[in-house]
Amino acid sequence: MRDFRSIAECDVRLEPLTILAGFNAAGKSNFLDAIRFVRDALVLSPSRAVAKRGSLGSLLRKAESTGGEASSFLIGLDLSFGPGQGEATYEIQIGRNPESKRSVLVVAESLQLTVQEVHAQYSVGQVGGAREREVRGDGLPGARLDPDELLLPIVGRLSPYDTLLRALASMRFYDLDTDVLRELDDTRVSQTQLGERGEHLGQILGLLSDRHSEVKESVDGWLRWLIPSLLGVDRRMQGDYATIQARFWSGDPVVPFWEAVNSGDVHAGDPSVQVFQREQLSEGTVRGAGVLAALNQPDALTGGISLVAIEEPELAIHPAKVSGLLAAMEEASQWTQVIATTQSSDLLSAEEIEPSSLRIVEMVDGVSRIGELSDKMLLALRKNPSYLADYHRHGQLRPADDAHGENRE
Repeated sequence: MRDFRSIAECDVRLEPLTILAGFNAAGKSNFLDAIRFVRDALVLSPSRAVAKRGSLGSLLRKAESTGGEASSFLIGLDLSFGPGQGEATYEIQIGRNPESKRSVLVVAESLQLTVQEVHAQYSVGQVGGAREREVRGDGLPGARLDPDELLLPIVGRLSPYDTLLRALASMRFYDLDTDVLRELDDTRVSQTQLGERGEHLGQILGLLSDRHSEVKESVDGWLRWLIPSLLGVDRRMQGDYATIQARFWSGDPVVPFWEAVNSGDVHAGDPSVQVFQREQLSEGTVRGAGVLAALNQPDALTGGISLVAIEEPELAIHPAKVSGLLAAMEEASQWTQVIATTQSSDLLSAEEIEPSSLRIVEMVDGVSRIGELSDKMLLALRKNPSYLADYHRHGQLRPADDAHGENRE
């Protein structure tokens, strides 16, 4: 990435599960939004993707020293489709149209793709003015594009380009809102994916219960870990509308609770099971259900969602229980790539966290720096892994310097 919002330049390797850790306003959301911009530009258009974010000026990095802005921003993604399935590199550069300063120009677009030994590549660049854009590539001579038009959505109907377009268009980015998670949802329009603010939670939980009962039981199991006395969160029908309700244990605690769980006596109508409706549920209960639904929704399980990114999944969850969320994300990374942001040290206190999955984000002189931990810090954490959260609380986790693998002085 280059010159996108607060990011001057970065090159970040992502894991099956990646945790972006940093304090408020460090640039974590900007990093995620750069990846999301590629998705939006392909699904909508570059102009509409910019409009969703206000204006091009809000996306071009401002120089702290001069106050001037960059002329364009660049986002490049390297993808692997799995062992033996191929790989791709896709890059777009977006700037102002010099012939109409309020409009958006695709300065450049390039692709290199290998899928099952089939190779494809192209590049799109300017010849003269903004209205003249030339396509160079395999079997694509003479293609004519508007100034703000990308080529991949056009050729993405053809093999092998369709593999890359599906992967990029299926990424999902979650910033969950508890009011949205609780809202009524018209089931006459069937939904198979959780909305990015939490829309359709009731429908998704119902779909899991109907078609993936073992996964629904796993979701309920994680919820039992996160929320004391919670047995599960379910779809609740109100006429043609779906919403959520939750089952709680109302009997004696601890041993009888787990005896009921092990015997399956955890459903509405069973002894000591009380049902609470959406308005009665706590923030932690609703958010926990939303995070777990995002990770385990049917399209993610079947490969229909290539990446699930979640902003601050640990919000409203008791610090002692946050490790359950990390374990759930680690499990989900077996079927979809997972990225989570956090500003809290609670998520980093979980014993299950691998320091190699951390990417540290910090703001220095108005510019976001993003990178892996230094070799020195990784060595220290191998000796004392329990110190990770304390290092974060005291601001001692810093991204390694790209050139030398050590923290910047």
